[in-house]
Amino acid sequence: MSAQLFESTSYFDLADCELVDLGAVANMTTGCQYPQFEWTGEDLKPFALIEKIAGGNIMLGEPRFMRVSEREKLKFGFRHGDIVFIHNSSPAQLGKCVLFDLPEFVLHTKYLRMVANEHISGKFLLLMLNKLRSEGRFHRIAKQRGHVSYVTIDDLKKLKIPVPGIEDQKQLLEMSESPFRLSAI
Repeated sequence: MSAQLFESTSYFDLADCELVDLGAVANMTTGCQYPQFEWTGEDLKPFALIEKIAGGNIMLGEPRFMRVSEREKLKFGFRHGDIVFIHNSSPAQLGKCVLFDLPEFVLHTKYLRMVANEHISGKFLLLMLNKLRSEGRFHRIAKQRGHVSYVTIDDLKKLKIPVPGIEDQKQLLEMSESPFRLSAI
């Protein structure tokens, strides 16, 4: 997330916005946990999987083969506008997220998928998630298992975020993308 986008939040008074539970504006799901194979076999289909998120980009790994039905494909496939969220990783990676915008079908496995509802735009949700991460909020609610930090869906759902109206969200996002932003007075 660019510093320019974070900077735009300082020009918009989020303190006047209603604070709501993250779970009230986004659906969160874990991915398909079926066995993955590196080779093809009977009833196994090839799928692209996310290998890692680096610099705000989604990096795909080599195709894997899984036994997944068409119904499960619909359930576990990322869709344009979904947010890919790292919830189980090293402390340095915890809370990183990116908007899914790849043209190919990608199966949802080891990351959380967040889908914004009608009260919040996906891009604005991404902005708020990155703001929470920069404030260390995910690390405060994280649990440890060895060298791995993780955040549960239940804990994420309880986090409070400011949610202005849809028009104000659009305005804030437009301000962040404009090369001629007004400075705070």
